[in-house]
Amino acid sequence: MSKKDTERREQYNKIFIEQAPTAIAMLDKNMRYIAVSQRWITDYKMEGKEIIGQSHYDLFPEIGEDWKANHQKCLNGAIDICDEAPFKRADGTIQWIYWDVRPWYISEGEIGGLLMHTGDITPQKESEKERARMIQILDKTNEVARIGTWEVNLSTNEVYWSKMVCEIHEVPENYRPQLETAINFYKEGESRETIQRVVNEAMLTGQPYDVEVELVTAKGTSLWTRAIGSGEFIDEKCVGLSGIFQDINEGKLAEQALSNANAELNAIFNSKSVAIITTDDKGVINHFNHGAEYLLGYSASEIIGTQIPSVFANMKEVERFRQDLSQKYGKYPLKGLAENNEFDVREWTYIKKDGSKITVQVTISAIKDTHGEITGSLTVASDITAIKNAEIELLRKNQVLNFAERLSMIGNWQWNTTTNEVIWSSNLYKIFNVDIETRLTYDTYFSFVHPEDKEMVTNHVQYSLEEKKFPDLLHRIKLRDGTVKNIQLLAEIMTDDAGEVIELVGTCQDVTEQRLQEIKFRGLLESAPDAMVIVNEAGKINMINKQAEKLFGYSAKELTDKSVEILIPEAYSAKHPGHRSDFFANPKTRDMGEGKELFGINKKGKLIPIQISLSPLTTEEGVLVSAAIRDITSHKIAEGKILKAKEELEVFAKKLVAQNTKLADFTQITSHNLRAPVSNLNSLLGFYKLAQSEEEREDLFQKFESVIDHLTLTLNTLVEALNIRKNNNEDRLEEIEFNSVMVKTQEILAGEIMGTGAVIKSDFSKLPYIAYNKIYLESIFLNLVGNALKYRSADRVPEIYVTSGIENGKKFLKVTDNGQGINLKRHGHKLFGLNKVFHRHPDARGIGLFMTKTQIEAHGGSISAESEVNVGTTFSINFN
Repeated sequence: MSKKDTERREQYNKIFIEQAPTAIAMLDKNMRYIAVSQRWITDYKMEGKEIIGQSHYDLFPEIGEDWKANHQKCLNGAIDICDEAPFKRADGTIQWIYWDVRPWYISEGEIGGLLMHTGDITPQKESEKERARMIQILDKTNEVARIGTWEVNLSTNEVYWSKMVCEIHEVPENYRPQLETAINFYKEGESRETIQRVVNEAMLTGQPYDVEVELVTAKGTSLWTRAIGSGEFIDEKCVGLSGIFQDINEGKLAEQALSNANAELNAIFNSKSVAIITTDDKGVINHFNHGAEYLLGYSASEIIGTQIPSVFANMKEVERFRQDLSQKYGKYPLKGLAENNEFDVREWTYIKKDGSKITVQVTISAIKDTHGEITGSLTVASDITAIKNAEIELLRKNQVLNFAERLSMIGNWQWNTTTNEVIWSSNLYKIFNVDIETRLTYDTYFSFVHPEDKEMVTNHVQYSLEEKKFPDLLHRIKLRDGTVKNIQLLAEIMTDDAGEVIELVGTCQDVTEQRLQEIKFRGLLESAPDAMVIVNEAGKINMINKQAEKLFGYSAKELTDKSVEILIPEAYSAKHPGHRSDFFANPKTRDMGEGKELFGINKKGKLIPIQISLSPLTTEEGVLVSAAIRDITSHKIAEGKILKAKEELEVFAKKLVAQNTKLADFTQITSHNLRAPVSNLNSLLGFYKLAQSEEEREDLFQKFESVIDHLTLTLNTLVEALNIRKNNNEDRLEEIEFNSVMVKTQEILAGEIMGTGAVIKSDFSKLPYIAYNKIYLESIFLNLVGNALKYRSADRVPEIYVTSGIENGKKFLKVTDNGQGINLKRHGHKLFGLNKVFHRHPDARGIGLFMTKTQIEAHGGSISAESEVNVGTTFSINFN
């Protein structure tokens, strides 16, 4: 081939490479660039750089000797292909790439350089890494939530349980249940009947199921589980079942805890510690709620019509309040608050009717009418006397902590590795003899490190930042006056979401005196009541005491510098070096082999049951471990008696759990049914702000009082019922008039009814009364009528019709509305499910219908629904 032809071919190659859609580079034999594609420039971030004629190794200084050697092989005729490999760039980032490197030829047998074809696959690798992380998180989540999967192949009658399902049933992981006997794990009675019924329905009709049933494991443990399943159909024939299985026993316990928390919430609410006081534009009190009565000891009739400063406020504080607001807003402070939509929050001293004083936190704001004119003020006060006392106590405890630090020669510190800012406690300044006004950084501390220990400290800190763990550090410091001290550092390392170290928090103790005391250690070792064995990091015995000689039958001379495994039975000695290494990697005081039986072996080969406590000792020789060993042969006998007592205690505890279970449903009633009155108070408040006449406001105040009275009555009734249930397991039934419950429901929902213009009609003539639990019946009315208002149609005025009667000997209640309706074909199977919502309403929680169904079924009844989208819904309750 002529030189001209060769040059023409190279020119064509350059044009081809420069326009190639992938990352391609052409280099000569000296590894200098002849041509590169635009994709090459983009992938390796070389925009704006001069590339042609430059050395490949100058542009990529991070390329190692191994890659350079491969390039030389290719220049000699080899081909180097790699599907994926990490490429660490000079800026520290990792770029995953694939490559195909091969020679190009000037003529047959004559190599002109290399062709490199590469691709950046970093996004794919990151995606794979993220997917693996998500799978790991999902597996961990299932493990934490104790959720497993199961499958049934009806064609082969094979049953598969995942590892977690086997664990829940307390059977081996490789356990394969039989289709006929798997049902026997469910507790006889209601649970077993329930699972049989829903499984049969799933196989016959394809109806999926989600039920909570009680299980008895292979080891006899009784626990609550959640079973979810659905059928798999081929040609309308069920060929298999599959689903998930969850241990919800802890959830049941959580319900009890929630019930207790709700009881505490009721107690707080009924404490009446929040006072609400309003005035007119002249400062005369016109509203004084029950909380205010309780807080100050005055009745509303005693206070309404008076002015605040003249009754219970401290006049000095009143004057200070006026001065503060006058400086901020001028002559009319209340007007200033209103115009800026602000409020004043501060602590006041209130004087109660009996003359006693309390500290309260008060929020004062202006009340404006619809025209923005100030009509009065609103004061909300809560008793914070206990909080103030707690603050004083906290201050006292902090002073005690500072005193304890001085006594123990300990200080605490924080090091922000991002900003290099350091915070010391006051006692740490004293340990280092530094002025408390000194600005601190890491270099401040390091400047005190003893010259002979600086390298050790630097290596220790670097190791801690890289490994994200901080082993205890003992070193010397040299103060400005030449004093040398020994200090011990302990620390915890904080990281951000990306795993990067952002802060170290720890303590620093002056252990100079302790170091002097180490001299006395050897003498004290002999006085220890237990056998003591001191071991270094290599596992060699440094020292034993007389008690250890007596326990193991060896003399100190026989054991010194011998491997500690000589005292461990052969069955355990093989794994012990690994355990020992783990301990020295993160040394801390702990019991050895927690939850396991430990044995030592004496010189005669006899096994001895022992108990071991491990403690790290930081010395000039390095970290040692002190093992306190006690012969617990006699304890084993006592252990049997303790286990028997424990079993009896567990039986008693289960009885207590059973007695408290029936209290759980009050949690949902209280949390859900209090929402409606509170919401209506907000609605009525909105109408009050829009009211234009005193007559309208007076009427709204009557509605306020009605809703508040009902709220108070509901709370008192719930508390009374809860107290009854604590002493009586039977539900209390009483003769209830439907109409009275309907009236109460409308009064509670007055704000919502006014706001929507709803028309509510009722007819209870065919069944005026019913014997029922009053709390449940009021809750049922409130939920169904409240839902009808909440999910009303935007195109028409809400109409609600409530009737009762008897059909075929069965008592019923029906609630019909003309609202949005529900797509029962789509949502019917989960209509009454917990946390299931079917409309995008901001207040939808998916609790009301679930709770209503639970309450009705608790008295042997049932509830069903008929609905059509954009037409309305009818809920039918069968009380039988």
